[in-house]
Amino acid sequence: MRADRLSGSATSDEDVYTAVHVTVEHGPTTVTGDSAHVYRHRELVEVMGNVKIVDGKTRMWGNTASYNRKSRLAVLRGNVRIEEGTARITGQEARFYRNENRSVIVGNPQMQDSSRTLRADQIDYDRAKDVVLATGNVVAVDRAESTTVHAGRIRYDRARNYAWASENPVLTIEEGGGKFTGVRGTTLEFDNEKRAIVAMGDVQVERDKLRATGDRGEFYERENRALLVGKPRAWDEEGEVRGDTLDLRFENRRVSSVQVRPHASVRYEAKAEHGRAERTEAFGDTVTLVNPDEETRRAVIVGHARSLYWPSSEDSAQGGRNLSNGDSIVVEFEKGRARRATVLGAAEGTYSMAAEGDTSRVNQTEQVQYKGQRIVYDVDKNKVEVQGAADVTYKELRLNADKVIFDTKTERMRAEGNPVLYDARDRITGNTMTYDLSIRRGTIYGGKTTYERGYYYGEQIRKVSDDVLDVRNGSYTTCDLDQPHYHFGSSKMKIILRDKVIVRPAVFYIKHIPVLALPFYVFPIRAGRHSGFQLPQVEFGSSSRGGKFIRNVGYYWAVNDYLDATLWGDYYQDLQWIAHSQTRYQKRYKWSGEINSSFLHTLGTGSDRWDFFGRHFQTLGPGFTLTGQGNFVSSKDYLREESIGRSVLLRVQRNLNSQVSLNKSWGGSSMVLGLLRNQDLDPDPGGRRVQQQLPSASFSLNARPIGHLQRGKEPAFLPWLSSTVFGFRSTLLSERDRYFAAKPETTFSTGPLGQTDTTVVQADTTLALAGFLHDFRLTDQRTLLGFLRLSPSMSYSEIFYSRDAAGNRNQRAGVWQGNIGVNTALYGNFRPSIGPLRAVRHVVTPSVALVYQPSYPKLNYLDPAGILRPRFTGLPGIGLSSSETRLLTFSLRNDVHVKWGDAAQPKVLNNLIQLATFGSYDLLANRSGRRPLSDLNSSLSIHPVTQGSIDMTFAHNPYDGKLLSFGVTSGLFFRGVKRSQLQEETVQLDPAAQAVQAPTGWVPPTLISSDLPWTFSISLSHSGSAQRLSTGGYSRWRNSPTTANTSIGISPTQHWRVDYFAQFDVTGRKLTSWNYSVKRDLHCWEAQFTREFSGGITEYYFKINVKNLPEVYYEQGSRGLRGFGGIQNNF
Repeated sequence: MRADRLSGSATSDEDVYTAVHVTVEHGPTTVTGDSAHVYRHRELVEVMGNVKIVDGKTRMWGNTASYNRKSRLAVLRGNVRIEEGTARITGQEARFYRNENRSVIVGNPQMQDSSRTLRADQIDYDRAKDVVLATGNVVAVDRAESTTVHAGRIRYDRARNYAWASENPVLTIEEGGGKFTGVRGTTLEFDNEKRAIVAMGDVQVERDKLRATGDRGEFYERENRALLVGKPRAWDEEGEVRGDTLDLRFENRRVSSVQVRPHASVRYEAKAEHGRAERTEAFGDTVTLVNPDEETRRAVIVGHARSLYWPSSEDSAQGGRNLSNGDSIVVEFEKGRARRATVLGAAEGTYSMAAEGDTSRVNQTEQVQYKGQRIVYDVDKNKVEVQGAADVTYKELRLNADKVIFDTKTERMRAEGNPVLYDARDRITGNTMTYDLSIRRGTIYGGKTTYERGYYYGEQIRKVSDDVLDVRNGSYTTCDLDQPHYHFGSSKMKIILRDKVIVRPAVFYIKHIPVLALPFYVFPIRAGRHSGFQLPQVEFGSSSRGGKFIRNVGYYWAVNDYLDATLWGDYYQDLQWIAHSQTRYQKRYKWSGEINSSFLHTLGTGSDRWDFFGRHFQTLGPGFTLTGQGNFVSSKDYLREESIGRSVLLRVQRNLNSQVSLNKSWGGSSMVLGLLRNQDLDPDPGGRRVQQQLPSASFSLNARPIGHLQRGKEPAFLPWLSSTVFGFRSTLLSERDRYFAAKPETTFSTGPLGQTDTTVVQADTTLALAGFLHDFRLTDQRTLLGFLRLSPSMSYSEIFYSRDAAGNRNQRAGVWQGNIGVNTALYGNFRPSIGPLRAVRHVVTPSVALVYQPSYPKLNYLDPAGILRPRFTGLPGIGLSSSETRLLTFSLRNDVHVKWGDAAQPKVLNNLIQLATFGSYDLLANRSGRRPLSDLNSSLSIHPVTQGSIDMTFAHNPYDGKLLSFGVTSGLFFRGVKRSQLQEETVQLDPAAQAVQAPTGWVPPTLISSDLPWTFSISLSHSGSAQRLSTGGYSRWRNSPTTANTSIGISPTQHWRVDYFAQFDVTGRKLTSWNYSVKRDLHCWEAQFTREFSGGITEYYFKINVKNLPEVYYEQGSRGLRGFGGIQNNF
């Protein structure tokens, strides 16, 4: 220490020195001042007045200073100023902790250098760590970066040039033009070397009207980039952006672009002077907003991109919102409004026709859905342009093309490049297409469409209503080739969808050659059952019997889904007219039936004849049904009339049957009630003309065991009768029969000379009879000795007749019968391993039964001629046998099964050989002098392969071994493997449509090629017998003709089919009948030729027709080969 003057004083406590203009040096530190006090014991120095401290490159000034050498604490007070290089610190007090090499400045301290200023309540400088800590109302200003930080605490690492701000820190960035950006967070970190700022914890960013929040913000000045993560959100008064990360790019301190990723969403609503403004929403993996001049010009959405647009309330009357999806979407803006949106990659979208809030069109169907490779939505032009494989759908309407342009204002579409329009089930193609969605009208140029197996072409096809198309210069065909084999051409065509096609005029072409012309024609194209005239069946002609005629003029009426009717008629100019009707009805699980009738009026005599047939079935409830049938005719000869179109089998049928029955079943019983009437139109004398059962009834109990074993918790009941089964049936019948010419009647008359004449005629008689029958039956089955099956049974039948054959009234009788049988099965297994034979199983099943019924002589009576006759006859199914029966029946059955082939996996062939023999032994035969043993009947079946078999029957006399009858039938059948996978698709007419277009039988059967490439079968049959003679011995053995049948079918290609059948009399060595048919599939045509020989008559039939237009055909030959009679040529 040096001074101009030095003085001192001493006390017991302290030695004090006083110096004037003092200089104190302590190591590298020099302190100067106006005066100083030195306290020796305390090792304290106090310097006062113009204090200056020099410590290396550091210079400090103040009003006073003190230094305590014990604590190594230096304090500078009053207008403190510290300078070190370019840095300058000011304050009211500075403390220097030399042990810690740390300084603390308080009293409005301020630290600044050439470009930065730091103000706080306290500044703590750790010189060892070169760290500055500012606390309390900290303000840090960076004039070079135009930034200011306000915080409760700032820590600055000078060595790393890194700072931390906490306690409500706020970063303010001045951008020029009077605009500022503010950043808030729980902490702010400043990396001055990298010129980066990191904000963490409840980050908030404000810039003019822009606001942003997030969990973390990162700002990189060199890269002109900022990141906001942790549920970031940015918004202003027109919209907001959300996502997992916000990436902002700057240019000249202005936001040039904003990128949000992933789970990005952008919502934007422009300002509107009146009403609701237009809105845009975008979603995707990444959304990038391009903002030159601080105005959003473009939004790019990439990855699962989705965009929604709502027009303003002023524009919403012209349409509603638009939703777009794709791999990426580019939305272009102008003056804050979305002007254009482009969707790329797997692009699709939905445009709502209804305006927002429009409750009159809010239905889901009021939407246009579109997809393509690229979609451009032009807001100003109100157009949606779908490019590349465009697919547009509206309700049931669908439009495909290379490009589709949809005007949202006019609701019109224009399709270019192979457009295809689907409207419900309809399909139209063309070169160019326009369509108005509001009125569902459109025009197709160079159009082609398909409806119900037909193809329609037209220079212009115009849809004039939902179900009507007008075609100009069009053609119609069912051929699917680009150059069809045939077509109908017309300058004007009207297509009534799912109904018919009307052409004026109609020119029929084969290839390009006109063949036939009509002033107009109508093609039916309606699918399923529908009403209409049966045009294909109409026939015109003349005959020597009835003159000119027209036949099969008919109309089919599809009343509803459950009922239809067909009416048709024939007219013969000079003879008669005939009307036919057929009505069918059916509802599944409820009822079904039909009514057929005809009416014939003869022109010359005015006589009328008719017939009526009907049948009905109805379910009345669970297990309860009603069945009925009625058959009536005006005269017995009417059904023989050929002109009414009955088949030969129906013309020779001479019985009329009508009946009604009710059937009811329960869990273990059933009942039947019925009425019946049979009439023979041609009875023999003495034969039954009419049979009537009024009524008939039966009731039966299903067979059930008397006892049962224990069932779960239910105890056993009569377990020893658990295999004994009881059954019951009761029948009631009241019958009234009329017999033709069965009773002679004598009449007396007086002749012209007064004599008496006697006449005997055979008159009809009527027999009325009623009765009932009760049947009781007990059966059982037991096993004896473990291998014998014993089957006893007993039955009792009781009947009641209102009058028996002897004339006695109200008679009853009953009989009983017993039966006991026993059988077993014996098995033998052999493993011979002979060739492919691996195993043989032989099963022998013997069976014996005894039948016994006592004699009931009271069931017979002697007629006036002394002949013994049964009393109870006349009611079918109600009768009893009076004969005593003691009969022993027996049978022996042999079954042979084999395994053959591979020893590891042999094939099993069951029932290779089956041989059965059966007969009976009458224990009462000696009473009548008959032999007790019956003929032995045998059957032998051999099935060596699945495709063939040999079946034989035999009958022998057991006493002399004489063969009484013999029959054998053998056959083989082979077929090729199906080639369904190679078969061309064949168009088949709907069965219900055929009912209108062609009745059953009109189209030749099997006209389409078989699915089997080939089939072959051959069979051989022979039989013979010898009869016993009443005088003894046998008649000569008589052989029936041996016949051989063979058939072969070949499909050499998918389009050809040849079938041949022949029957050969082997005994007579002659061909009795044969036929062959050749069928050819001619793409949209088909042809058939059939030739047949039978009974010495040879016939042929040829037809060629359009597959799907049965009315277009040519045929020649005998229709009898296809279900009709006569030889005709028709076109």
